[in-house]
Amino acid sequence: MVIGGGTGVGVGVVPSRERYGTWKGSVLVLGFVCLWEGFWLGWDALVPGREEVPPGRAVYVSASVSFTPAAAWSLSRARTTPGTLATVTRRSSAFSVRLAAWTERLDGKVIQERRILRKASGARVFGGDQSFHTGNGLGGVRFYYSGVNGEGLVWMGWEPRARTVITLRAESAHGALLRHLPEFQRMVDSVRIGEKA
Repeated sequence: MVIGGGTGVGVGVVPSRERYGTWKGSVLVLGFVCLWEGFWLGWDALVPGREEVPPGRAVYVSASVSFTPAAAWSLSRARTTPGTLATVTRRSSAFSVRLAAWTERLDGKVIQERRILRKASGARVFGGDQSFHTGNGLGGVRFYYSGVNGEGLVWMGWEPRARTVITLRAESAHGALLRHLPEFQRMVDSVRIGEKA
């Protein structure tokens, strides 16, 4: 077709627009998410040293201190020391209850715990200390930390009758802490102290 009758310039045909193949990308992302979740579910089932904890069953840290893990959390035998430490894990998260003898004010133990976090993982502590108190009588301070390997919350309380400092640590990979926060809080609230914990 010639426009203007003599110049000989033709108007080309505009190609039709091709559709984008978004369904291929969506299937690829869905497949990746399924593989990722399947890997962690398989890891939880196959890693040795883990013991399933039946729902509602208490884990005893010592004869007088216990807690009840949230559903689907497993006791880590490698990270448990009878009488002083018990740790439960799920995917890339862990919750531990550690006991230590009362030797000074709680402030001193909090400073020591922060120092350990900084040296072990280069963690930074944010937000200052916040007080907490559970329905079972445990009270103390709580703080948030973030390090190279993840982030977490630490609750530190003391039991004056037993002269024991109780450190509860909830840790997760970056971005997973908020997802497990309700479970962590239920485990903190479940900590029992006394002769018949």
